[in-house]
Formats: sequence, C-alpha cells, structure tokens
Amino acid sequence: YKCNIIRINRCIVFDEVCVMESILDIHEIMHLLSMWRPIFHSEADFQFSLAWLIKKKYPDCDIRLEFVPEFNPNLHLDILVILDGKWIPIELKYTTKRCIKTINGEVYVLKEQGAKDQGCYNYLKDIMRIEEFKDKTSKFIEGYTIKITSEMSYLKPPTKVNCTYAEFSIEDGSIKTGCMNWATNTGKGTMRGMEAPIVLTGMYPINWKEYSKVDDTNSGTFMYLVNTISKKN
Repeated sequence: YKCNIIRINRCIVFDEVCVMESILDIHEIMHLLSMWRPIFHSEADFQFSLAWLIKKKYPDCDIRLEFVPEFNPNLHLDILVILDGKWIPIELKYTTKRCIKTINGEVYVLKEQGAKDQGCYNYLKDIMRIEEFKDKTSKFIEGYTIKITSEMSYLKPPTKVNCTYAEFSIEDGSIKTGCMNWATNTGKGTMRGMEAPIVLTGMYPINWKEYSKVDDTNSGTFMYLVNTISKKN
C-alpha cells in the first residue's frame, strides 16, 4: 500500500488524516525564560516576557494578549499563539510571598498573595477555560496552563481535616479531573465569584518543577506547574 506523505511544518498528513506533534516545547521555553527572567514584578510582567520569548523562539507565529474569543465575550485569554491559522491558547498564574528581591541590580517588590484556596480554584478554572477553546473552535490545536509561585504550600496537600478546598488542591503528584466543588462548610466570602464547580473532561497530572532559586530564604525559590490541554484530553 503506497501512502503519500506531505509534511507541513509539524503536521504530517497521511491520506488526509493529520497527526499533530506538540507544537511548543513548553518546558524548554520555561527553562529559557527562567535564565532570562528568574522572577517577575507581576503577572502582567510574566505574561509579556513569556509572549516575547515565544515570538523570538517561533518567529513565524503571531501573538495576541488578552484575546477575547467570539464564542465567549467574557473570556480574556492571557496569550494566544497563532501558527498557520491555528490557535494555541495559554493561561497564566503568578502568586508570590511578600518580599523584596534584587536581581542584577533590579529591585522587585513582591506582594503577599495568600488565599491558597482561591489560587487552586483559579488555576483549575484556567484549565477549564482552555478546554472551552478545545470544544468550541476548530482552530484549536493545543493549549497550556502555567503557574509560577514562591508559596511552597501549593505543593503540599491540605493539612486541615475539614479543608474547604480539598477537591481543588493542586498538591504535587495529584491528578485533577471530573467535577470538583467547595466543601459544604465553605464561607460565602471565600466562594464569592467562584461558586460554580470546576468541571474538567481531561485528566491532568500535577507535577511541579523548580523554576528558579534566587536566594536561600523561604521566599527565594520559585516553582512552576504546566498542564497541556490537547485534542486527546
């Protein structure tokens, strides 16, 4: 049987059936980013720096920030990578401990961003947002959620027996999938604006990696978490 093969960038077509490789080497990108920018002033700083590096590494792509898709006018996507007319949506989170760091003569005044319960919820909501792209546009080829934090408690399971956010916990080694809800004893203030359950159709392993270590203090190590959303999820 003779099979005609046409290679288009990273897409191999076998008799009109397209098999896609992963387009972005996201962990290599994060490694390069950590060497250039070991920490950021804010989430917006992280967003711009990552977008700039992706454009530098993949010059044929187009980049859009705060992209609003037609199918959901309330969704503001952090980064949209457009390659050959196809979409790679990326959502970001950056949470820090209160500290002041000086890197190469530049001073970083970072805020305390506790609320681990809400931080876990919002990260999983980002995955749900990317799944919406997967489900609602044929332009989708893959997507990513990325979180950087210096708060090491994110890597550990909840310590309280009656923890209100147990289903949302993103401790290292866990797997997130299905429908997740706040516990029944959760206060209204905690859930305000986040009452809806998180529903994920894919299975997402939580594997934290070291992003950077700028000093030996309890606020000097930054970890990162990446999840890939693909058509197969």
